Amino acid sequence: MRPLKLIFLSFFFIAASMFASERAHAACTANVTAVNFGMINPVSSGAIDVSATVSYSCSSLISLLSYIKVCIEIAPGAPNTDPGNRVLTHSSIETEKLSYNVYSDPARTIVFGNTYTGGSPAAVTKTYGPYTLGLLATARDTQTVYGRISAANPFMQRSVGQYSATLPITVKMALVSAAGLSPCLDLSPANISLPVSATLISACRISAQPLNFGIHPSNFTRNITSTSTITSSCTKGTPYQIGLNNGLHAIGNQRRMKAGDGAFINYELYKDASHSQRWGSALNTAETLAGVATGVAQNASVYGAVVPQAGLKAADYKDTITVTITY
Repeated sequence: MRPLKLIFLSFFFIAASMFASERAHAACTANVTAVNFGMINPVSSGAIDVSATVSYSCSSLISLLSYIKVCIEIAPGAPNTDPGNRVLTHSSIETEKLSYNVYSDPARTIVFGNTYTGGSPAAVTKTYGPYTLGLLATARDTQTVYGRISAANPFMQRSVGQYSATLPITVKMALVSAAGLSPCLDLSPANISLPVSATLISACRISAQPLNFGIHPSNFTRNITSTSTITSSCTKGTPYQIGLNNGLHAIGNQRRMKAGDGAFINYELYKDASHSQRWGSALNTAETLAGVATGVAQNASVYGAVVPQAGLKAADYKDTITVTITY
């Protein structure tokens, strides 16, 4: 019975020594590409999807434990405290933010987080092996990180410029035996940073209502007036100018409407109700309407006037004005 005890104790001592050696040699390395959402046009933007790749390598001496489990965690990232609600912050205006998140699945339904045992948002775990006993085993692979900026962001109401965040990523490992699974250990993990960025650019949209002078006798003796509305919206903080061209039938700066038989009637468009500020198209002059966008729709009135004119024929007179917003 004594020789059997000696053999058992020797075996136990060797196994424990080998296990300690495995822990000493366990290590992970990793690198990651950037999540860059690029230039965001707030006028036409819906959800924006991009991706990044984490490349990693985890190695350990394998003895009695024949599998390697790799755990990949992505923390919330400052200033976030909840991985389920990550934001990008403007480079110079800290109160300006865009909502986004990163996911572990292509459908972008599983937020990439740093919790385990059924928690959410979860880290990603992968198991490699079995490996031959007594070898230095390496688990080398990649993990895609799927990024999305939601279409629900109020892009027009955010300041133009660069938005960014940095997400801490940890890659660590565990040795797994046939007896069961082990948690990943903070033993020589790879700690890297995932840069996330987006650039919100200036953009505008514009529309105009028809201006209708109505029906009048051809020998009218008083000015005929009417108004229309131009609606514009641009990214918040964007300087803009709205100009009106002279139409299809103008002679010089005299706007004219044309009838089907080739007859014309003179008219004019103004920025003010007193008809003293002609609305034209020369940029950086008093002709255009200048402003700075608030991020919400802004209305501007167009004041039209037709003065009495001799020799007019009864007809329908029309013209088309091109409205241009420059920013």
